[in-house]
Amino acid sequence: MFTRYRRDKKGKPVEQALIYTEGEHGIKKSMIDPDAIRIIEHLKNSGHQAYIVGGAVRDLLQDRKPKDFDLATDALPTKIKKIFRNARIIGKRFRLVHIMAGGKIFEVSTFRSNKNGSVGNEFGTMDEDVLRRDFTFNALYYDPTDETLVDFVGGFKDIKAGKIKPIIPIGRIFKEDPVRIIRGVKYGSLAGFSVPFSLRRAIRKDASLLAGVSHSRMTEEFFKILASGKSEPVFRALSEFRLLEYFVPSVWAKIQADIGYSKRLFADLKILDDLHIDISDADIEQPGEESSARGKQKLSIALSHFLRSWLVPEEGTIDDSSEAFREALLSARSFIQPLNPPRVELEAAVLMIFRTSGVSILQKPQRQRRRRKPAARKSGLSYQGDRIPSSP
Repeated sequence: MFTRYRRDKKGKPVEQALIYTEGEHGIKKSMIDPDAIRIIEHLKNSGHQAYIVGGAVRDLLQDRKPKDFDLATDALPTKIKKIFRNARIIGKRFRLVHIMAGGKIFEVSTFRSNKNGSVGNEFGTMDEDVLRRDFTFNALYYDPTDETLVDFVGGFKDIKAGKIKPIIPIGRIFKEDPVRIIRGVKYGSLAGFSVPFSLRRAIRKDASLLAGVSHSRMTEEFFKILASGKSEPVFRALSEFRLLEYFVPSVWAKIQADIGYSKRLFADLKILDDLHIDISDADIEQPGEESSARGKQKLSIALSHFLRSWLVPEEGTIDDSSEAFREALLSARSFIQPLNPPRVELEAAVLMIFRTSGVSILQKPQRQRRRRKPAARKSGLSYQGDRIPSSP
């Protein structure tokens, strides 16, 4: 293990970060996407710093293969776009870069400053960037080229100890970004970590702040939970913390009123988790733009498992009329408000529910054809009702 130092205002060396070697952190390079490694190599060869960050590092340290690899660098978005021809800058408030490689999308962020708190959008240095991140186990930087792990905040030890520890002071962390409430509970379920008392108290105290979060951000978090492979325990935890009241209020009300619905919902989510559907963050964050048709189908499958317990009666029968489908679609849309999944994915999800319930693909009811009356002959004969008068 190495120590990185910086100098304080008086010029004295101060410990800044611990650097763990491959023999100490135990990350297997074989579990890292080769395209992610190539992107990092290309950035470093261009004179920049570059690391794998966030949930991917957390998964690697727990010997789990990550679904996505998010990257962080000191290169500005415009510079990244010049380096990679298959890159595009996205976002208005937070400019990120998406790099297409091997049929996948890699999200690359530039280090940000913490001068304006944890939600500012000024670019900064690596040691500033780490202080903007929510929890210590999400604030690790891994360089696959030299297989070193950089830890500014003790996240490596917290992962080994199974601790959820916020980086941002507890009085600010959720007020600056209420979505961290959802993420804190989700991370605890995904990693199998316990939520300490102080964090539990802050979550309960600030839960109402979720009511002011944009519907699009909440929808994004909703799909990330469905795609996590542990949606059933995550939604149970959200229910225990009474967060569903602000996340999907109709679902929360139904859980409180109908124990049968609650059992069916969690059973359907368990089935979804067992499917191990591989949904990328790009499919979730850019459903109408960059995600593939296959990615959209996966989102629809995940959504269908969430809605099935609401749309299918306990006796398991569904009307096969087109009117029933339209009513189910409207009911599903209303039920999950204020979440706003894309219309195409919602329609596909409802159709999947109908099909898996034994209802054939919906067709519009056939109209009964009216028998056309034969044309009158040119002899001047005319119709009188349905009879043609006989000749005199």
